[in-house]
Amino acid sequence: MAKPKKKIGRPNRIVYVLGFGALWAYFRIFVGARFKFDRSGLEDLKQGPALIISPHISGIDHICVGIACKKYLPTFVLSEHLFSKPLIRWILTHLGHVISKKMFCADAGTIMGIMRAKAEGNVIVLFPEGRMNAVAHTYPVTPGTAELVKRLAIPVYCVTSSGAALVDPKWYKGFRKGLVTVTTSKVFSTEQLKELSVEDIERRLEEVIFHDDEISAAGRRYPAKDTSKGLDSVLYKCPECGREFTLKAENCRVLCTACGFETELTDDFRFTADRMLSINEWFYWQLDELDIGGVMEEDIKIGAVGKDGNMDLNAGEGHLYLDRERLKLSGSVFGESVEYNIELSVLGGTPYTPNKEFDIYWKKRLLYLQPADPRSVVKWVTFIDKAVAEKRGIKLH
Repeated sequence: MAKPKKKIGRPNRIVYVLGFGALWAYFRIFVGARFKFDRSGLEDLKQGPALIISPHISGIDHICVGIACKKYLPTFVLSEHLFSKPLIRWILTHLGHVISKKMFCADAGTIMGIMRAKAEGNVIVLFPEGRMNAVAHTYPVTPGTAELVKRLAIPVYCVTSSGAALVDPKWYKGFRKGLVTVTTSKVFSTEQLKELSVEDIERRLEEVIFHDDEISAAGRRYPAKDTSKGLDSVLYKCPECGREFTLKAENCRVLCTACGFETELTDDFRFTADRMLSINEWFYWQLDELDIGGVMEEDIKIGAVGKDGNMDLNAGEGHLYLDRERLKLSGSVFGESVEYNIELSVLGGTPYTPNKEFDIYWKKRLLYLQPADPRSVVKWVTFIDKAVAEKRGIKLH
């Protein structure tokens, strides 16, 4: 006798409302962040099944979407790496009823979970970029998303948070005061999805997901005691002398220790020196300047999920090699030899935490790759992103 299919279910309404209400209160009272919601784009969404998509450039995007869509008790599709911490895993699994996703990795289990959520009439939340950028700018939509949207054939809506990446910059430790405006819109009806080609759907998804917080929140102020602290984990190349890893960010300024170039980051996320006017401009200048015709390689530490389901950052060691065609990793994880030779077109992209590690999912295994100099994480990721974008014929900004 076949086992009954496991239900996705939905969060308990009381737990959901109390949980997101507590988060809203924390940011409002203790952080000083203000939220404004415009839910007019969801007016015709009375019940599921439906799909909510959202740009993902901030760690509080889930909170913004969760509050905006609280009446629907949505089913979130979240990265597997969030399940590698015991408490968060228990909350997401038992209270959140979320669907886990291996980023940039074929995952039939995720698709089956999404289809079950549709069959149960759930409102599903998906972040189509597949990962979060280190700066206030979206990544391209992950390949295969348009095919999934076409296959689901359910109404699609978008929730966009402007200012979230400035309240919670990925490179900054902590939060800032400031305004976050959350807007909503309808992207596709079921009838439109039936008529449109996958290519048309893909183009529309890219248009809707594209978001630059420095532009959308221009003129707003997000004060902090030290506005620049942590920036040297994502900005590694001096725009004046071209030296790498000579930048030091502190006391609201970014200084090059090699040539003396200096600029201040004001609380409206603008630099005072004319050489670079914003973080996004500087970050993408680095990307344009990066030569991917060469090679990057070094010995690294490897983190992996153990048998207990928890991430162990000291699971192993290895040697990492990267060129514009492939990434090679040789070493050991939990005493087991690993030899990976991955074409970048297959790898797709690498989620990362600045100044710490970047992730790869290979053979359905999550690994955290940790260079000796953690500041180089962003360069490894930028190299991969630029090479993949070259192969796909797309622009990253």
